[in-house]
Amino acid sequence: MARATYVLRNGELVEKHLASPLHASADAPYVISDGMDPTFNHATGRLYDSKRAYERDTRRAGCVIIGNERMPERRGVELDRPGRDIQRAIHQLRGQ
Repeated sequence: MARATYVLRNGELVEKHLASPLHASADAPYVISDGMDPTFNHATGRLYDSKRAYERDTRRAGCVIIGNERMPERRGVELDRPGRDIQRAIHQLRGQ
């Protein structure tokens, strides 16, 4: 027997994947809250529960907040003679 989830629509039980939404998403406003869990800011030494205050004071302290930004790809340093300097150093240490 397969399991299913049901919701109530117009007084009837309807399988959830077949049911229409209760509210149109366009009718609801999208709100981004200023509140956050208390967070310690090392730049100021204070505890913040407001995103805006945290960001403002971090900028005032001369710091930058980073998140999901893409960092530029770093390339390795090219050696003039790969391995030769290391070989020479090993020979010098051995007294050869």
